[in-house]
Amino acid sequence: MAELDRRRFLREASTGLWLSAASGAGFGAPAGDAIQCKIVDAESGQPVPARLRLTDARGRDVVPLGHPTELAPDAQQGDVGFQSKRFAYVDGEFSLDPRSLPLRYQVVRGYEFVIAEGQIAAGGLQSGGFIIPLSRWSSLAAHGWYGGDNHIHNVSPKTCRLEMDAEDLDVANILTSDFTTDQSEFEGHLNRYSSGRRLIYVNQEFRNNHLGHMCLLNLKRLIEPVKTMQPYHFPLHLRACDETRAQGGYVSWAHFPSWPGVESPLDIAMEKIDGLEILCVLDPKEFPVFMKNVVPELEANDGLRLWYRYLNCGFRLTATAGTDKMTTFVTVGANRVYAHVDGEFTYENWIKALKQGRTFVTNSPVLKFTVNGQEPGATLRFDSKTNRVAEVYALAESQLAYDRLEIDCNGRTIGQASPSGSRHRAEVHLEYPIHQSCWLAARVLEDLDPYRKRGVAFPEIHVPNGTRLSDYYGTRRPETVFAHSSPVYVIRDEAPIRSQDDAGYYVRYMDKAIDWLKTEAKFAHPRDKQESVQAFEQGRAIFAARAAEAYHSK
Repeated sequence: MAELDRRRFLREASTGLWLSAASGAGFGAPAGDAIQCKIVDAESGQPVPARLRLTDARGRDVVPLGHPTELAPDAQQGDVGFQSKRFAYVDGEFSLDPRSLPLRYQVVRGYEFVIAEGQIAAGGLQSGGFIIPLSRWSSLAAHGWYGGDNHIHNVSPKTCRLEMDAEDLDVANILTSDFTTDQSEFEGHLNRYSSGRRLIYVNQEFRNNHLGHMCLLNLKRLIEPVKTMQPYHFPLHLRACDETRAQGGYVSWAHFPSWPGVESPLDIAMEKIDGLEILCVLDPKEFPVFMKNVVPELEANDGLRLWYRYLNCGFRLTATAGTDKMTTFVTVGANRVYAHVDGEFTYENWIKALKQGRTFVTNSPVLKFTVNGQEPGATLRFDSKTNRVAEVYALAESQLAYDRLEIDCNGRTIGQASPSGSRHRAEVHLEYPIHQSCWLAARVLEDLDPYRKRGVAFPEIHVPNGTRLSDYYGTRRPETVFAHSSPVYVIRDEAPIRSQDDAGYYVRYMDKAIDWLKTEAKFAHPRDKQESVQAFEQGRAIFAARAAEAYHSK
């Protein structure tokens, strides 16, 4: 049947192309009435915004009437193009030149609607129009889970609202920064284009290209310096973290897998960081791209392992996500963090859920994870005399194929399942003996190796051909299908989570950072250098103390 449909499409398309060539038409303006098309919710029949791709018989991209053929150089326009594919954001309705038919269409609306694919042909029109229904297969919001993109640049709030609606994204954090020109958009509260389930907040990315980058959310006032990045490596980011938290803000380390930077171990040791962007800009199973000379044993420490090492030292760091969108190559919400909100869905309640660690991050799969019925962010206290076994459950479903669902304990896989069915469903239910304090989390993985063998360059930006995920969602660098819960923390007999090896690793990280401060960092005054080194030595001592605790607890 698929082959017959393909042949019919090619035959009709060839006829259409011959007629247009014979008449000298160029599709610039419709010869007759434009074809009015709608994208509708299959259940309600109401138009819904979505992201649309149209191609002719030769595989060439065609845009709806009123959309520019060429994308603008910035991200303000509201259309995107990636992996050699051109998409248009539409508000539920669009028009076509009748001479362009037949056309293939692909319609994407976030993660929880079935990706619609088919053909618009003259024979399929009804009353001169065409309707594309979209079916919802999941509804996380109905269970209190709301998805956000915590890292967006160069998009006006008005444009962002259309893209959010089209991608079914609940929260958009647009970040003004030293390299953007939108500081005037900052209001210190929800943007005026917010309503209902679409919340937009202009916040800030605080950056230093050596110390590292941070996403500062829920700000009431911006943190200085804003427009010009500070020219020296002092003051440290510790100050910005304190100023953010003092106004009720949330601090996450930006695009952590690609850029852990010099200062992240210090800020984490001092417990100034609320979360890490585990899914942002670089596949989390890849190795850091920037400041590689400061990261010890780089070849064995990808972004996930660096996060796991922090967790194994006893630091509680929520998994967050964002796209770092700043061009039309990236779709808003291609990476997102879902937070479980208690009560009314408000921005403040969503930030509160982030702070509590009630999250999972994803670029497509929907993930559920519990330990003894408790969700991510929970702390379970075990008395070894009365309770020794944890009931662990995980469920993953995804439109895009992946290789396995895994349960991790302190970074070690203790259970897994392979997906099956049209929704690529996988489920794990196990009883796990608790012999020591630990963290438990669930993750969904697609293997990188087949792509590497094909020559996909994961560290490169804006590659023309990437991964399966990249066929549907625009990400700055190639990504595999991925999801990860924040941990559930299990404390046995009140003993802290500690790892001598992982704390020792961050002692070495701090040693390399201190050496960098002494030899390469730039300071306005010798006392600034001295103060920075002293702060890092204090952080080093914290990791050394945790390594000693782990040693003595053996």
